[in-house]
Amino acid sequence: MLVPLEGALLRTDPVLEAGLALLRHQPSALLAWLVRGARTPLLAAARAAGCAPDAALLPLEPALVADLEVARRRGRRLLLWTRGDPELARAIADRLGLFEGVVVEPDAARAAASLDADIAAARRPRPAGRALLGLWLQAIRVHQWAKNLLVLLPVLLAGPLARVEDWTAAAIAFLVLSLAASAGYLINDLLDLEADRRHETKRARPFASGALPLAAGPAAVLLLLATASLWALLLPPRFLAAALAYFLLTLAYSFELKRVPILDVVSLGGLFTVRVIAGAFAITAPLSYWLLTFAMFLFLSLALIKRYAELERLARRGGEILVDRGYTTLDLPLLASLGVAAGVAATLIFVVYLVTEHFPKAIYSRPGWLWFAFPILLYWIARAWRLTLHGRMNEDPVLFALRDRASLVMVAMVFGLLVLAW
Repeated sequence: MLVPLEGALLRTDPVLEAGLALLRHQPSALLAWLVRGARTPLLAAARAAGCAPDAALLPLEPALVADLEVARRRGRRLLLWTRGDPELARAIADRLGLFEGVVVEPDAARAAASLDADIAAARRPRPAGRALLGLWLQAIRVHQWAKNLLVLLPVLLAGPLARVEDWTAAAIAFLVLSLAASAGYLINDLLDLEADRRHETKRARPFASGALPLAAGPAAVLLLLATASLWALLLPPRFLAAALAYFLLTLAYSFELKRVPILDVVSLGGLFTVRVIAGAFAITAPLSYWLLTFAMFLFLSLALIKRYAELERLARRGGEILVDRGYTTLDLPLLASLGVAAGVAATLIFVVYLVTEHFPKAIYSRPGWLWFAFPILLYWIARAWRLTLHGRMNEDPVLFALRDRASLVMVAMVFGLLVLAW
């Protein structure tokens, strides 16, 4: 029996993966390959550059593998048929241990005749309808859009001074940043296929698992960015500049910053802060540097929670090195101390803002109510870190807060204090 590697056994496109790997790890080698007129097969170029896809991690069609195991037990002779790279096919054959050999494209018909064999052309059905929609919603991380609600913070803090037009602009800003963020998530997933497959949970992501075709990824990125750009034209130019800065920072994070310890969490804190800046630019509100400093420290603390939780989970499984992040379990005390310090700094900045800044009195008729937000904020940060140190925190504290009943109650209390302060 001849078993096609491409389009049947493999759930991904190895040639496109090789191109993405070159783009991620050796862009100069990819450029040289293009300049030479693509005379060398792309997989061979990636292998020469030391970044070819790992055959041990490439996703295979489980139903077909199960059928082949049954056929092998029944004495069927199996040959792996490749239209592309024989070396990759041999590695896949060695990985499964089911095939007698590898046949390249020109010899497939002759091999089939000599074996008097059929061709196993079983192809998995492509997801459609709700299943396909669910995969795309997972890929673009719609659940992460909640983080972009931060663009509403400036108009919310403006209280009675905010107009209907401001709320409309803030809603459009939320949509633009969400679409841009989704494009960034897709780029990140396309460039991090191998790292995701080595991760306990990220291996289930649609592109890493092969549930979505890789070729659809770049097209989706372009569609998301084009849609975001059209909506952004409805807002002031400086918002467009902030949105562009946000997107470029997400790319820098995906390409390099997330692999530099400490700088990665500073970058995450910066991404959250840029959301607040973008929200202020959308409604042409004056920027409060107190608010930006508070946001930077608060979200730095939350980013450190995220990284600590991920590293702590690794330690509980007996691991020591966080793959592709540069951290080891020895960094846990450092992350905890920095995170708690950043959280406390955020609360202190909030208090100093209330004491010295004229801004609250210019907006709120009863700013004294804002003082009661201080203990709520301090308690929430301390509680979040206690849960983290006890191993009970989700890797993403923002999403945890949106699902945590106590956190939602505290958010409602702070919102009520804002209303009372108006």
